[in-house]
Amino acid sequence: MAENNTHTPVHRQIRLVVADDSDLFRKFIRELLSNNTMVSLEGEAANGEEALDTIETCDPDVIIMDMEMPGMDGIAALNHIMHHHPIPTIMTSSLSREGSARCFDTLKNGAVDFISKASLHPGKGLDLLKSEMLYRIICASKRNVQMAAVSNVDNNQVFAHTALEKQIIFCEDCGARNIIEPETDRGNGALTCQQCGDVLDAIEITKYQRVSSVTVLGAGQGCFTNLLNIITRLPKEIRSAIIVVLQEKREYIDSFSRYLNALSNIKVLRLSEGMNIEAGNCYIACATDNLFMVSHSTNYTIRKSENDIAHGPLDLMLTSIAPILKNNLVALIVSGEQFDGVKGMQQVKQCNGLTAVLNSAGCLCKELGENILKKCMVDRIVDENDCIELLLSPREGDQSNSSEG
Repeated sequence: MAENNTHTPVHRQIRLVVADDSDLFRKFIRELLSNNTMVSLEGEAANGEEALDTIETCDPDVIIMDMEMPGMDGIAALNHIMHHHPIPTIMTSSLSREGSARCFDTLKNGAVDFISKASLHPGKGLDLLKSEMLYRIICASKRNVQMAAVSNVDNNQVFAHTALEKQIIFCEDCGARNIIEPETDRGNGALTCQQCGDVLDAIEITKYQRVSSVTVLGAGQGCFTNLLNIITRLPKEIRSAIIVVLQEKREYIDSFSRYLNALSNIKVLRLSEGMNIEAGNCYIACATDNLFMVSHSTNYTIRKSENDIAHGPLDLMLTSIAPILKNNLVALIVSGEQFDGVKGMQQVKQCNGLTAVLNSAGCLCKELGENILKKCMVDRIVDENDCIELLLSPREGDQSNSSEG
């Protein structure tokens, strides 16, 4: 995510700094990057303080930094870097796995990527490890950190959105109906029946919100940062439904959905077969589930395709929703490396929906969006702030910024 990397000449090697207190890990990275013409290891550091000094001296394009280091750890150094000298940073850890809350914490705080050291096992083979590491460094070097806002969510307020707006509680003892307003003083946390004084068990009341518009986000590798920067900034009053079709490991999607829900004002749910889509919610769909939408009266219900060879998962979702919602559908492409969504985006256009692609400078992996731009006419190319406006008022403004890629 660094501004100074957007104009790096393609012929110049990517300047890398590695910060890790393990001599063995730094040696491992040196060996992985030996005999290559794309990356130059410019400096090393054993803790956060050394990392900041080395960065000032070397002015790197990319940093690989361990989370757990003595003195100033990686998270503290990352926060300093993002606030004073934003540079694309890949965080690593031997204690946290990819897809964990601590992994997502690093992305929320400005890292562009996260690598669990366990995934760098030599059993993969040196050639595969080298190609994977080079790919991630190259992707990071092209990521404009100035375009991605570092989350300002207060960790102490992470779960504040779960507070109940209004409750109705029936007393199990006398059957009396008790209405509990949000400002009710709970004292020690116990609520009592207004008629008999018995302790009440709280039941949250939720009101179904009919769907009038839907935004589908096509996403894959590298998208977690985009989603953290977009979904967590949406207000609770959003009137549309959001469906994210995500090409990632199922266990990552499960944990990320819970993490994103904890940070967001709106409710974030894992999408599954049989669910009815409700306005004001964000649904995270695992691409391998091959989900699509059907309309029953006023309800929009999710179904699962057991074997849809003709469509990729994003195509399947978009082609099912477009004829139903027509111009009330927005299709937005963010970071990803898969090739999917061309048929779906074309169908959205045919049904007068709105199509958009996140600017490649804001994507860690650009293949998904670039392929769409090559093969489809889209209405808008947007940055993350534009994405938020698009989700809040998808049909505002003209559509004159079309591009055929």
